[in-house]
Amino acid sequence: MKKVLINILIIFAIVAACDIAVGFLGNKILMGTPEVGTLQADAYQAMFKKKADVLILGSSRARHTFQPKMIADSTGLTAYNAGYDGHGMNYALIVLQSFLERCKPQVVVLEACAAMVTDEWLNNSIDDVKHFYGLNAPLTNYVKEYGSWQLQAKLNSNLYRLNSTPTWLVKARTIPSRECDGYEPQYGNLADTAIINFTDFETNDIQVKCFEQIIETCKKHNIKLIVYIAPSLEVTAKFQKWMNDFCAKRDVILKDHGCDPYFFSNRHYYFNDSDHLNDIGAREMTNISIGDIKVLVKQSALGVAQEYP
Repeated sequence: MKKVLINILIIFAIVAACDIAVGFLGNKILMGTPEVGTLQADAYQAMFKKKADVLILGSSRARHTFQPKMIADSTGLTAYNAGYDGHGMNYALIVLQSFLERCKPQVVVLEACAAMVTDEWLNNSIDDVKHFYGLNAPLTNYVKEYGSWQLQAKLNSNLYRLNSTPTWLVKARTIPSRECDGYEPQYGNLADTAIINFTDFETNDIQVKCFEQIIETCKKHNIKLIVYIAPSLEVTAKFQKWMNDFCAKRDVILKDHGCDPYFFSNRHYYFNDSDHLNDIGAREMTNISIGDIKVLVKQSALGVAQEYP
């Protein structure tokens, strides 16, 4: 019995030593992630590096719609697109809070879709960036507030936290480095231009609370917030009504282009798939947002992003 206990302790000590070693080396490699334009590398840039006057938040609909270079060229304000495919309001909040540790954006552009405020993307929004737990304060605080005790326990293990990291890190380090602004263009035209109507819609309390925190954070820091519903052939009327009511009650600017007749009447030309604009449509939508940003710039006499020492 004594020998068994000794062996168990030895095994435990070896696992603990491996966990510590993996954490030390993994964190060091993670914090040197190159800028290459992949989703995970862009998440690192958004959570740790980038600064901008105009911060774009949202899911793939933001990532494939708003073009920072066009915004910068037209307004004179720096811009960065932090949209991440399949991520909800919880991830958007984490990115905003992370930005505020480095600088104060003057304008936040938030593209909102139905899945961002339901439970559809609640877990993968965190799972996809779990390797930054303990390194990024907003992410760590979110998990401590909303994560289960099982998730918190697992994330305290470096072997678990970093278990999916090697695959994308190896890919990131085999791609030539380039300066990225977060925008990912979609090329090609949609063949089937039928409008798809969805009837199911039910909000998730955590995602809605994160949305409210985004609004409160912007107001607290005097950041101008514009919420967009980008054009989409996947129509959820209940979501659009909910979003319009939600923003109106909180005095938030909402630009609902979800069923914009201009884009719908030219959908064979502007859409890449049923839920995303192609590069041509993205330029049109970015031009619309530029007009809105210019109005805010004129009203508020905005300057450049305020960097924190």
